[in-house]
Amino acid sequence: MQTENYPFAVRLIGFLPDDARRLALQLAQSAAAGPAFFCLSDDSLQDPDLLIANGDELKALAALAALSQGDLRPALILGAPALDLPYPNLAKPADTDSIHAELGQLVLRRADAFAKLAAAGTAPMPERRLRERLDFDLTDPAEYEARRRHGARGAVLVVDRNSVFSQHLAALLQPYGIPALNVGGETEAVLTCAARAVAVVLINTALTAVDPYRLCAALKDGGGPLQPAVVLLVAPPFVYDAVRGRVAGAEGLLDRPVADHHLRAVLKKLMSIT
Repeated sequence: MQTENYPFAVRLIGFLPDDARRLALQLAQSAAAGPAFFCLSDDSLQDPDLLIANGDELKALAALAALSQGDLRPALILGAPALDLPYPNLAKPADTDSIHAELGQLVLRRADAFAKLAAAGTAPMPERRLRERLDFDLTDPAEYEARRRHGARGAVLVVDRNSVFSQHLAALLQPYGIPALNVGGETEAVLTCAARAVAVVLINTALTAVDPYRLCAALKDGGGPLQPAVVLLVAPPFVYDAVRGRVAGAEGLLDRPVADHHLRAVLKKLMSIT
């Protein structure tokens, strides 16, 4: 479930569903040489490594200003942008080899940027937001207050068939003094969260005996010391249902395999750890 070997995570911006699916298939194809890539799901909590924007959509181009971090999170534009922008560009329709080649160059630029930061003894600013920022927000401030977790330092609970992943997670969280637990089913998960402080629950959706949405709703209403944040761990053939996820109260999903640094970053966001 965990890996420090990429594929690199790509966020698509401004593409119609059919175009996004076509791009995702192109990215998933193995290149003759160089790194591998995959597209993040719309509801993924993971920060992307790279961005691909639809150059024919002004809104997508505008979003790059907020989402890109220069060479730390480089971007590729597909299409014919109406603006002169500092990103590499491929005309549509772009073939798979060309896309992989351009992204490969961006990966090299990204690695060089991170190497320079490391040599200078600095680190990139983490993205703290879990939800899209609104230009004009009418949300009741009390709702945002309810979303804040104020450094909930309970355990992280993994719902999985064995404890391999939870043991790996325990090693990642050891510097923060946060335990990682494992249970194999819905009943055990609900009882654990009712009996002790659990800040985050990670549900492996590959478990056929577990309904992740039903379990998420039960955990939200469990009445334990903490109301846990619930994240679904997703890999094909499972298809995340965003509507059911929102109704159940899920924070979102993580696409598997997930690299350790991405997993650590998401947990730190959810638990308000600096």
